[in-house]
Amino acid sequence: MIEQFLFSLPTEAISTQKRIVRVFRPDWVEEHQALPVLYMHDGQNVFSGKTATHGEGWQIDQWIDELRLPLMVVAIASPPDWLSRYDDYSFYEDPMIDYRVGPEVAKTRTRIGGRGRPYTDWLMHELKPWVDQQYATDPEDVGVMGSSMGGVISLYMMATYPNIRRVGSLSTAAWSNLDPLIRELSQASLSARLYMDIGTNETSGPITPSDYVQTSAQLAHTVSRSGIAFRYEVEPGAEHNEIAWRRRLPNALRFLYELT
Repeated sequence: MIEQFLFSLPTEAISTQKRIVRVFRPDWVEEHQALPVLYMHDGQNVFSGKTATHGEGWQIDQWIDELRLPLMVVAIASPPDWLSRYDDYSFYEDPMIDYRVGPEVAKTRTRIGGRGRPYTDWLMHELKPWVDQQYATDPEDVGVMGSSMGGVISLYMMATYPNIRRVGSLSTAAWSNLDPLIRELSQASLSARLYMDIGTNETSGPITPSDYVQTSAQLAHTVSRSGIAFRYEVEPGAEHNEIAWRRRLPNALRFLYELT
């Protein structure tokens, strides 16, 4: 069953806009059974395509049922416009604004990015305690997952919140925040189990497949030296979209939750 709630986020205090949060527990699990929780960014995309931004969902509820994985999902919708989404999922204020958004859009903004810390603090210090109070959860088994910029903020959370045990970063937009993200990952005492992947034909506006592959490889190299349980997949020909992430999602779940 998927339940839906509205929450006010600190990053939207001025607009008073509320964010949709969807909670899923498999119906074949007893209500009192404590489950690990996976917090997912871009939550409108992770279930049905009916709520997804581009009409294609990850169908994680169906994958959980098929894998018989006792897992609870808390899916936090991203802001409706892509610039605000970039702000929330970027923990570092980006100086390359013209390259990231184009000169015309850049004229309307004085900054881009840098709201990742208040967003993730809200998730870990407000949303998570509420979820643990409302549902039967294992509060020590916390996971986060996202794609593209959602992968960036997931990796940042792995470096910043040591109680996170499982991290999925699909098609990481590693070209964003690359140097500060490498610094954060290098300086942190990493302990989470991490799944990363990338396709060889991914693009986002001016960002080329080479940008995606090379920057993701740099992040993977940084993480590989930490000694954590780590899996990195490169899918030939895969593009930057929900269809690709839905296809690779079971690989991520099997690795993160150690399914045989």
